[in-house]
Amino acid sequence: MKRIFYFIFIVLLILFGIISAYRMRWISDDAFISLRYAKNFADGKGLVFNEGEFVEGYTNFLWTILFVPFHLSDRIDPVDASYFFGILAFFGTCVYLILFRKKFDFHFPFALSCFVLLYHNRVFATGGLETSLHGFLFLAASYYITNSENLAFHKILPGIVFSSLSCLNRPDGLLFHTLVGIFLILKFSQEIKSRSVRSILLNPSFGLFCIVYSSPVLFYIWKLEYYGNILPNTFYAKSGGNANLLQGLVYLRSFLTMYYGMIPIVGFVFFSFFQTIRKHFSQTLKKKDFRWILFVLFPILYSGYYTWIGGDFMFSRFYLPILPIVFVWTEQKVPSFLKSLSQRKKIRNVIFYSIPILILLRWDIYKGLPLPVRSGIADENQIYKRESVEQIRNRILPWKKHFENSKVRVAFAGSECILIYYLNPILAIETEAGLTDPVIAKMEFENKERVGHGKPVPLRYLRDRNVHLLLFSNGLPIKTEYDEFLTGDFSSPWRILTYSPSVMKELLKIPSFQAVDFESYLDVYKKTYKNTRSAAPEEKIFRIRCLLFPKRRGQKQTGMVSKKFIIFPRNGNFFPSEGILIAKIR
Repeated sequence: MKRIFYFIFIVLLILFGIISAYRMRWISDDAFISLRYAKNFADGKGLVFNEGEFVEGYTNFLWTILFVPFHLSDRIDPVDASYFFGILAFFGTCVYLILFRKKFDFHFPFALSCFVLLYHNRVFATGGLETSLHGFLFLAASYYITNSENLAFHKILPGIVFSSLSCLNRPDGLLFHTLVGIFLILKFSQEIKSRSVRSILLNPSFGLFCIVYSSPVLFYIWKLEYYGNILPNTFYAKSGGNANLLQGLVYLRSFLTMYYGMIPIVGFVFFSFFQTIRKHFSQTLKKKDFRWILFVLFPILYSGYYTWIGGDFMFSRFYLPILPIVFVWTEQKVPSFLKSLSQRKKIRNVIFYSIPILILLRWDIYKGLPLPVRSGIADENQIYKRESVEQIRNRILPWKKHFENSKVRVAFAGSECILIYYLNPILAIETEAGLTDPVIAKMEFENKERVGHGKPVPLRYLRDRNVHLLLFSNGLPIKTEYDEFLTGDFSSPWRILTYSPSVMKELLKIPSFQAVDFESYLDVYKKTYKNTRSAAPEEKIFRIRCLLFPKRRGQKQTGMVSKKFIIFPRNGNFFPSEGILIAKIR
């Protein structure tokens, strides 16, 4: 009877998690960066954000490649595919949490309950990011690698495959993969006592095992050849490995404040870790259990690194992938710990079984805030709601042909990623962190509170890149009467950085778009100063010159301001009509 009860409980728990994750489905702004890479690859442009620019502006190669087939036809929306893969990984994690229990007994499924009831595990089951898949790969690899009593290569091989895939999914998978190698070497040293080295090395499975384990090396060789760098551009854009411990501690505190039920688990993990290490040195090699390398040491190093560099701007995202293996370790170690406490059995059981309930009853630190952001850390699923994203998509899709035909070059902040994906401009440069641009990525942050954001807007560099439009207005110089680009009620005004009549003519075919007719404006400007015989402000002359003639790298300036004339050549790249003398200034 108890067996049936627990079976029903587990099924209902998993169904609750899947249904809840689906109902809360959403997609973050960053997800559209990966989708644009996948789209360009499907279109034959290569795995690039901008055609011809080989910059690794993503950290999730495996996740990105999954969406290439969905851009080869219009049958399945890639966004819907991201929901499917994320929830599938969530379900797979649930399955392996069950499998980790060596026998399906009558005990409470602690690890599964903690995983499903932790709200943000269900939130990041979607979101369009690789978070859910990453946690699944860590857990599945750990299952096959640690559950084999001896070094049976055919049993361990699936774990090596999952571990190798984690290296392709995110760079931090290399840490896990390295520790897997250390774990297997130690297991190998135990096997030598009972089997000869020769019999192990001559086993055909051993060769296959080594090839699969070293396969990530081929991936990084390809990266070096394709992008010219082993590290992704996002490494420099987000932190560059620089310490931001104070913000990282804020990130950790925010997580433990919301999920106060995790505090006893974290405390127990450290306690059991020290207990295990102490016993480890008193045991013989053959009796030593090295599972702590993957279940405890890896989570400590992983979370420690992300805390050291400042965490993330998304609440809890970088801690979630390690939680399943932390829950498994706790589930396996707590029973023996409870048995050692002979007194007050009922009280200790109540405390143990109440932890998943405490995780469920989180303290929402964002509740009541007009915008769910604290200390630069956002609960982004409350910002990028699915309904809002779909409304934006439906509104801007008719604009796509005009953006493509105009060959407009734009700069955008992170939140405008959705516009870049659906409007498909010929060139787009992300300016908040420089995710897709190596020059901006290596600039210093002005504000370190919101990790991966807060770099200054490099207007001179954007002019050098001949960017026409800035799809944002924050952090820019004071607007003028001629550089605003109005989008109706869609957004706050964009800014014109470089004027091109052909680009503007095409974009202004969109009914809600408005901008100053710059040629008419110049005629009025010329007439005004000719009639009044006054000197045009030097600053204004300079700004007009920058608007029309951004100096491109490696090119000579094509427009000039002299003491007597502003000369606007009309055969250049920026003003493609015939050249004329526009205005006499002095």
